[in-house]
Formats: sequence, structure tokens, C-alpha cells
Amino acid sequence: MARRLEGRIAFVTGAAQGIGAAIADACENEGATVWRTDVALRTDIEGRFLKLDVSRPDDWNSAVGDVAAKDGRLDVLVNNAGIEWVVPLKDLTLADWRRVMAINVEGVFLGCQAFEQLLAKRSCSESSASVVNISSIAGLVGYPDQSAYNTSKGAVRHLSKSLAIEWAAHGQPIRVNSVHPGCIRTPMLEAAAEGWRAAGHIGQDDPWADVAAMHPLNRVGDVNDIAMGVVYLASDEAKFVTGIELVIDGGWVAR
Repeated sequence: MARRLEGRIAFVTGAAQGIGAAIADACENEGATVWRTDVALRTDIEGRFLKLDVSRPDDWNSAVGDVAAKDGRLDVLVNNAGIEWVVPLKDLTLADWRRVMAINVEGVFLGCQAFEQLLAKRSCSESSASVVNISSIAGLVGYPDQSAYNTSKGAVRHLSKSLAIEWAAHGQPIRVNSVHPGCIRTPMLEAAAEGWRAAGHIGQDDPWADVAAMHPLNRVGDVNDIAMGVVYLASDEAKFVTGIELVIDGGWVAR
């Protein structure tokens, strides 16, 4: 049986750890050739790894040149890189606000803009290229002390919809969707949970039980829960799917 992404070229940002690493692994397991990128250079990963600061246009231009020279096209772009900032609005500096926006929003914009031509190189007789932008349930509902993060993830959601419609209107063979994770046990969530605990939003004795209880399924998500959702959106199984939010959150936003 053919693997779901057999022969495709995929590019994943923020792939050194957490959700990004799981997405890269899942795409590779399903037959894709994966470019793994992150802001920190890794020497312990086999295959294609690029140092990429998603907030820097020059880094994106360099990455496009590398992919074009080696593969001549791109089939799957996963904009996953992001940061979380847990602080009340009164303590949020303009510099911190701008840093969150530069990475979480401008990084997605720059990636989509930089790779549009390579993504569009797929023949109209083939399945469309796929862009998957990792947003969050924080892009759908609010959460205290995360105004910058919530706003940035809402912007990712709407940018994804806008590009899905724009590229379809111009006949570009590129689908665009966003994925909205709930609480997934990653280093970023662990740092955020410390902020929630300090602010009194979760308990001191067993904070992870409190995080799990936020979800109707009463558990914290696993990185592979998100990775397999991305594989679906990248595959031909989703060939008629564009402009949607795929919510993978243990029921959080259904309450």
C-alpha cells in the first residue's frame, strides 16, 4: 500500500522539537522528503536540516534557493514555528508584542509569500500543493494573560482563509488550511503552564491534572495527535479541503 505522502517534498518550520519534530517525522514516515528547519542549528539530525529564523526575509529567500536548487518544487509547507508569551496586558511591552507578531504571524506570511512560486509548480493535472499553518485554540477563543499570543494565532487563522480564497481565485493549485491544537505536552506548553501556575490559573500541587481537566476528554494531547492531522491535510485525502480550521483539542472549544 502506497504511503500517503509518497514522493512529495515537505518543508517544516520549528522542527527541532515538539509538534514540529513530530510533524516532520510523520511526513517522512508517510513517504515525504522533509526539509526540517529551526532557528537553532542541529547537527544530530540526519537528512535535510536548515537554520531558519522565520522572522527574517533573508533566511526565507535562502531557504527557497536551497529547495529550488535541490528539488525544483515544494509540495507541502508547514508553518509551525511559534512562541508563546504569558503575561498580563499591563505588563506586556511593545517589544514583546512585536516579537510575538514577528514570529507567529509575519513568519507565516513570509513563508507563504516566499514559497508561492515553488508550491504553484505542481501541474494542474496533479493534486494541489498543501500549506498547513499551525494556529491554536487560542486563535478561536480567548485565554487570560495571553493577549499577544491569542491575537497572533487569530491572525494565522484568518491569513490561512484569505490565502485559500486568493490562490483559488487566481487558479493557483495550492490548498491552505490551519490546525488548532489544544494543550499538547511540549516544552512550550510546559513553560506556559509555569506562567499559568504562577498567575493562579492552575493549581500548585498537580498542575498537569488541572491542564488535563480543561479538556472534556480529560487529558493533555500528544504531539502525534497534531502530526497526523497535518498528514491528512497534506495528503490527497484532503484534496477538496481548503480554508478550514482543523481543531484538535480534546473538546476544549466545544464547551
